[in-house]
Amino acid sequence: MLAEFFIENYRSFKEKHTFSLTSTKIDKLSESNAFTMGGKEQFLKTAVIYGANASGKSNFFRALSFFLYFAVNSGPRKQIGDSTGTEPFVFSKQTEGKPSFFELIFYITQDDKQPVRYRYGFSITEKEMVNEYLFAVYNVREVNLFTREGQAINTTSYFREGSRSKESVRNNSSFLSVCAQNNGEIAAQIVGYFNNLKVTSGLSNRSLVTRKEIRNVKQKKRIVDFLKYADIHITNIKSEVMLIDSKEGEDPEVKAFFAYLKKKMPDIEEQKMFYFGHRMYDGEEAVGERYLSENDESAGTIKLFSYSLPILDALKNGTPLFIDEFDTSLHPLIVETIIKLFNSVKTNPKNAQLVISCHAVNILTNKLFRRDQVWFCEKDQYGASGLYSLITYNKPVRNDAALDKNYLQGNYGAIPYIGEIALQLEPQES
Repeated sequence: MLAEFFIENYRSFKEKHTFSLTSTKIDKLSESNAFTMGGKEQFLKTAVIYGANASGKSNFFRALSFFLYFAVNSGPRKQIGDSTGTEPFVFSKQTEGKPSFFELIFYITQDDKQPVRYRYGFSITEKEMVNEYLFAVYNVREVNLFTREGQAINTTSYFREGSRSKESVRNNSSFLSVCAQNNGEIAAQIVGYFNNLKVTSGLSNRSLVTRKEIRNVKQKKRIVDFLKYADIHITNIKSEVMLIDSKEGEDPEVKAFFAYLKKKMPDIEEQKMFYFGHRMYDGEEAVGERYLSENDESAGTIKLFSYSLPILDALKNGTPLFIDEFDTSLHPLIVETIIKLFNSVKTNPKNAQLVISCHAVNILTNKLFRRDQVWFCEKDQYGASGLYSLITYNKPVRNDAALDKNYLQGNYGAIPYIGEIALQLEPQES
């Protein structure tokens, strides 16, 4: 369960900004959209981020994606001298050479034990890790597991697993990932949680469903049922793949390169194609199936197909799911229905969390979202993004306000200010 994420000096985010899924205690906000963790604090199941084009919404998702990737993979994948991959704010002299900062507060529940609250973060330049830390709440009190300043790492009695990993940490990798690689119990548990926290984009054409999952009868049935639930008339799904060493008639050097890749990555696929079954009729009688390739299906069908397993797995396992540009190619009613799946106690019993960005204003209503679930992203005149919640907006917002209408009228900010567009036509020759 994710509570808060902090960003500073990354891409369009210059100043420190906080995104929170912690529920406010304001009365008259829908209780079904929140849940209690650890018997005390309440957290939100869904959140939506609005903003003009190029306001920084996608950079928020990229920041979280970078944070998770670096925390998990930098140890095993970074080599000496490799760039860390961070991208600091570039439109200010004040941020030149300054580190990017990220912090995540989250809860992990193992077996039937009480959830443990962790706070993990780091500051990083393009060349090296500046500092890194991990804290946990045990018996109400937050304790230090490890702290790092450059290559000086201090581990405590709460994190004995880290003592054997200090010497093998490079300056461009996370200590957490190295500890997990060395089978540290706490580190491996956190890395596993980060791996299950999915971040994707509705603009991506890459399918999030794999050929292996389509081969699994149970998984395929879950996907087909999900598409039917969204009123997509699909009866079955198949897939085909062409392995890279099956190419014929290529240049010898090209074939040699394919053979090299195949040797290094035996399961690599050059092309994967899905085929979707549709019912065929003779008059009103069903007489079989006709399969269409994914290239012949609508963009909406392919988008739902791509989203299907991430959504179903999040609801099944109670894990967070972040999707940028969520409404791309989707009907507004389908967008609304998927959000309701996460807000519902019945369909989301394990309290999975869904965070999206979109432009679909029709879902911006107090019947679907509490005010603390609505966020806005806006750039200032210096090109720096700001992130703020409707619950903290500087003007009072009534619980029964027409949120969609007010937003489009500019009452909450974060909309494009479109000037007059002058169309210059070349004079016609007589």
